[in-house]
Amino acid sequence: MLKFMRKLPGGTLLVPMLIAALINTFAPNLFKIGGLTEALFTPKGTNYVVGLVCFCSATTIDVKKIGFVLKKQGIILLFKIILCFMFGFGYISVFGQEGVLGISFIAFIATICSVNPSLYLALISDYGDEDDKLAFGLIALLCVPAFPMLVYSITNGGSVDWTPIISTFIPILIGVILGNLDKDMAMLFRPGMALLTPFMGWAFGSSINLIQAVQSGFAGIVITLFFYITMLPTIYIVETRLLKMSGMSTLGISSIAGLSVAVPMMIASNSPELFDIATEAIAQIAFGVVLTSIITPILAKWLADQKGIVKNVD
Repeated sequence: MLKFMRKLPGGTLLVPMLIAALINTFAPNLFKIGGLTEALFTPKGTNYVVGLVCFCSATTIDVKKIGFVLKKQGIILLFKIILCFMFGFGYISVFGQEGVLGISFIAFIATICSVNPSLYLALISDYGDEDDKLAFGLIALLCVPAFPMLVYSITNGGSVDWTPIISTFIPILIGVILGNLDKDMAMLFRPGMALLTPFMGWAFGSSINLIQAVQSGFAGIVITLFFYITMLPTIYIVETRLLKMSGMSTLGISSIAGLSVAVPMMIASNSPELFDIATEAIAQIAFGVVLTSIITPILAKWLADQKGIVKNVD
C-alpha cells in the first residue's frame, strides 16, 4: 500500500483522503461510536492533527533561516492574500451575494481563499527540499476557516474575529521556541510531518460526501475553474519570474482544503438568512476539494517532468 501511495503525486495524503470520503459517503456513522475511535477517524480530530503538524514543522524552523521562508513562501502567500481581497471585492461588487453561474459569494470566497497545507507538504516532500517543508506552519495559517471569514467580513463590510488566527499561531510559536532552544527536540519531532500526512488526508476526507459533491455537477466544476483561474497563473508568474523558483510551491498551495467545506455554515451561523446559500455552497466546495486533490498532483508531476525535477526518495 505504501509503495503504491508513494508512486502517486501527493499519494500519502490523497489515498487516505479518498478512502475516508468513501466511508463517510456510504457508512457515515461507522466510526461515530465515541471515544478514541471517533476522535481519530472522524472530522473531530482534524484541528488536532493540523495543529500537531504545525507544531512539528515549527520545531524544525531555524530562526536563522526564517528569512528564506518569508522571502519565498511568504511572498507567494502575500500575493495570494492580495488576490483574494481583490477578487473578493470585485465579485461582491459585480455579482452580489447570489453570485454568477450558481456560485454564491460565500462559495467563491471559501474556495479562492483555500489552501491545503497537507497536500503542499505531500508535494513538497516529493519534489521540494527540506527548506520548503519549513513553510508548512506559515501555509497552515491560511488553511483555517478564519482566513476566508476574514476576507468575507472585510469585503462584505462586517466585523472580524481574530481568535481563530491567534489559536493557529500559538502551536507554531511554541514549536519554534522549543525547536530552537533544544535541537534534539527538533530532531525528535521532524519525522512527525511525514508520519501525520496520511492522518491529515483521512481527517479531511472524513468530512466529504462524494455523492453530494458529484451532485453539485456543473457548479462544482465552475468553482474549481474559478479557483485555478484566479489563483494559479499570477502566483506562478510571481514564483517563477520574480523569485526565480521552479513553481512547485505555487502548485503546492493550489488545492482546496477539506476544512473549507465548513466555512459556509460558519458564515451562515452569524447570518441565518444565508443558510440556503451556504447549504448549496458546501456541496460545490466539496466537489472542488475532490477535483483539485486529483488535478493538482497531476499538474505537479507534469511540471516536475518538464523541469527535470527528480522525485525525492525517502
